Amino acid sequence: MNVIFGYLVLNIAYTFVLKHKPVVDIFTIALGFVLRVLAGAVALSVPVSGWMFVTTLCLALYLAAVKRSQELSHSSTEGRQVLKQYSKALVDRYAEMSATCALVFYSMFVMSSHPELVITVPLVLFGLFRYWYVVDVLDGGESPTDALLTDWPLLLTVLGWVAACIWALWGIS
Repeated sequence: MNVIFGYLVLNIAYTFVLKHKPVVDIFTIALGFVLRVLAGAVALSVPVSGWMFVTTLCLALYLAAVKRSQELSHSSTEGRQVLKQYSKALVDRYAEMSATCALVFYSMFVMSSHPELVITVPLVLFGLFRYWYVVDVLDGGESPTDALLTDWPLLLTVLGWVAACIWALWGIS
């Protein structure tokens, strides 16, 4: 219940204050993703590891930064007021750093906790590369969900990752 309350408070604060603060806006969006993962874990009564927390945070920061970058490319600073306080180069660096950290933390989790999942690391790396391709070349990063559902290589990568996890963890062949 505390997670849901925290999520609601975060969303109210974002709506009225935080969305106007540079950097804070991106972190608020990312924290919302983390709280959703935490709420799912609480609902399923499963623990959330520190690795999952930090990897989810970094991946969500990446997606939020890419979204800001796309907004700057398409509407310049017309859409959101906070965009006037960013440059495209800056949010692109945020995206690069966040994606790198997500990959590093995911890899560290795999190597320290579930080395049998090492086969999934190249899929995660390919997925990040492919998403960047979809964003930069195909101009499709405004909605990660739309990108996933409309780009077959990206969708197949996610399905391949799920299959590799099932195979590695449960030995299903």
